[in-house]
Amino acid sequence: MFNDETESNVSWIGFSDLFFHLFIFFFIVFIVVKISAMETIKDHNSYTAQLEQEYSQEIAYLNKQIKLLEAKLKDCMEKVAICEFDTQQMSDDKSELKLQIKQLESKLKDCRQDLQECQASLYAYQQDNQRLKYKLRKYKNLVKYEGYGPDTSKVETNKNELFQQIATNYNFVNTKGEHCIPILANDKICVEDTTLQEQTISFGSSVLFTSGQAKLKIRGRDILTTVGNVIRSKLSAIQEIQIQGHADTTAPRQFDINSQQSQKYNLKLASERALEVFLFLKEQLSINPAQVLMSATSFGSYKPVTRNAEDNYTWERIRLENDDDDKKQLNRRIEIVLTYKR
Repeated sequence: MFNDETESNVSWIGFSDLFFHLFIFFFIVFIVVKISAMETIKDHNSYTAQLEQEYSQEIAYLNKQIKLLEAKLKDCMEKVAICEFDTQQMSDDKSELKLQIKQLESKLKDCRQDLQECQASLYAYQQDNQRLKYKLRKYKNLVKYEGYGPDTSKVETNKNELFQQIATNYNFVNTKGEHCIPILANDKICVEDTTLQEQTISFGSSVLFTSGQAKLKIRGRDILTTVGNVIRSKLSAIQEIQIQGHADTTAPRQFDINSQQSQKYNLKLASERALEVFLFLKEQLSINPAQVLMSATSFGSYKPVTRNAEDNYTWERIRLENDDDDKKQLNRRIEIVLTYKR
């Protein structure tokens, strides 16, 4: 039989085996659980990484969409700002136009009143003009028939002699107290815009010059030679020779008829033509400005043929004096105005 010590050793050996087996069991279980947990963690990490990648892609896509929306929002805000500015500008323009309309209506009212006053003044002027003309005729008759005023017989003699000599030399046609210059030597038709009067010799511009130019035509040189020779033969009786250039209101197409450029163009053209006649008389016919006063001046379009020194003209009236071709033809002219010695 076993003694107590032997039984104690057997009991300890049995317990140790049991403990060892339990340890092995739990160790194996631990290993299995750990491996399973590691696999689970590995799978979880892989899934998490996949989720993070998808999340990052979604975030990037959303950021891109946000930027696009921000750009669209900015563009819309700019358009809204522009629309608001345009709306305000249109409102301001509308207010400005209303103010201008009121001002123009006020000016129109004033202009109508001025027009009525001008019409009344014109009527009064016409009446005064008629009375003055009547008084002037009476005064001339008084001087002629009763011997009042200065002795002008010598002046009249000089004028008549020069007048008759030019008319005779050039075979001028007599019409209604005036003489006109034929364009061609054998012409029998009177050119009404080129006339010879006692103190003024008026040449239509088409006789002397080509339209729009300031160089004398051959026919114009012939006419000036005939007239100039007679004037030269009478220099002892002449105190002053004034060559006046005149034009109508026509100008190149790029200028408006009422513009300063148009008026400047006609003033310059008439000046160049007057100077051309001046130089022809001086250089070709030897009329010396040092011997007899001779000048060249330009009235441009400011002195229509119907205007005289007493007329109160405006540009509107000048424009009306050039509103058809016949009036323009009369206004395009060169005039040689002679002042005789007393």
